[in-house]
Amino acid sequence: MKRLFLYCFFCVGFLHLFSCNGNSESLGTAEFKVDTLVVLNYFDDVAFESDSLPALLREIGLCNSSNEPSNKAACTPRNFKFFKYNKSMSWNEGFGLEIRATVDDFPLRRFILFERANGTLVKTRGFVANLAEMHTTPSGFNDLMLLFPDREAGSFVVKFVYDFDDQVYEYQSLEAIDGYPVKKERQDSLSNVVLQRLTENDMFF
Repeated sequence: MKRLFLYCFFCVGFLHLFSCNGNSESLGTAEFKVDTLVVLNYFDDVAFESDSLPALLREIGLCNSSNEPSNKAACTPRNFKFFKYNKSMSWNEGFGLEIRATVDDFPLRRFILFERANGTLVKTRGFVANLAEMHTTPSGFNDLMLLFPDREAGSFVVKFVYDFDDQVYEYQSLEAIDGYPVKKERQDSLSNVVLQRLTENDMFF
């Protein structure tokens, strides 16, 4: 896990250096400036960012919010970290949740996206990965850079983008292997190979 932790911060630095920060996308007659949002996913906060977040944890039922003995982890910032993947969306409408390794006796970090549908918070995507970085987009839905551990390669940094047709985040491309950027001429072929590998290793849920 220490090795994975170091990879996470190495890849964050790599992505920050080679990302679209400062670039622009055409948006009609205006231009949209893409910003890179570097993620700090330590689990050392003493309180959640908003007073509404503990209630959301209780609603999705992933943790123990009482003082009674339970096999579930405590609903604290030591175990769970919230992220907004769309700044215009309130916490109550949807969020990303990173879960610390060893919670529920699971050895790796997990990142889960939730969105409210018909009044209920539902999981839209889940990954055995941690969020390394986000890139802003004209749509408001940030592109997600997720770091997946791999026993042989060390780690994969993969880009997920929001699909408005299916209203869910979808795999787009492989960005780095073990901290090294993937060359453009090899990106398509390697992206397909890594997607198959992640799927076979049950890294999505």
